[in-house]
Amino acid sequence: MNYVLGIDTSSIELGVGLARGTEPVMAISRYLRNSHAEHIAQCVDFLLKANNISAADITYAGIAVGPGSFTGLRIGIAFLKGFFLGRETSVLQVSSLESVAGSWHVDGRDIVSASDARNGQVFWARFHKAGGATARLTPDALVTAQEFRSAVKDSDIVLTDALGYAKSVVFNFLKDRPDAFSVEDHPLQRGLSSAMLAARKIKDAGAWRKAGDIVPEYLSSVPFKKEKE
Repeated sequence: MNYVLGIDTSSIELGVGLARGTEPVMAISRYLRNSHAEHIAQCVDFLLKANNISAADITYAGIAVGPGSFTGLRIGIAFLKGFFLGRETSVLQVSSLESVAGSWHVDGRDIVSASDARNGQVFWARFHKAGGATARLTPDALVTAQEFRSAVKDSDIVLTDALGYAKSVVFNFLKDRPDAFSVEDHPLQRGLSSAMLAARKIKDAGAWRKAGDIVPEYLSSVPFKKEKE
């Protein structure tokens, strides 16, 4: 049976998860600002020891590659490359917007996943969740806040992520909407979601890359500046 590791460091959450075949096994999340580099190795090591397996038992991995935090994405990808150095583990590049949508528990609805890209812009994509599987309906896009507002439908579940930006206002229009949820208030298991998305792609030979070939997908040429504490 294949073990699949999942990693998502695209936002405030440091998420790692483990699947066996297409069954979820375990998830770990930490919400400590600017601390992914300090804790990712510890979290993965705990995940392996808790399940009595070694790194050599991991045959597949899924990692969120963006859009998201410039620094966070680099940390996750650098760890992945070092962790699988010298091994032929197959890696799936996962959209961080899809890892959010995949972690939501509601079936049979369209899910809009969105992140604050700053400067009045939004990263977003639409997915449909059915039977536990996440189907993409639109590509990841970088749009103005007004364009995003116009794209949201009354029937959508909307999941938003400010990416640690305390002054975020682009999602304020959703504050009275009962089916809009911020990841700051409703924590998700994005590492496990990345593992499950990868597990469902095992038979898709064209979807996989070597760890050394993984690159971030920012959708923007301007890296996020660290916000002052």
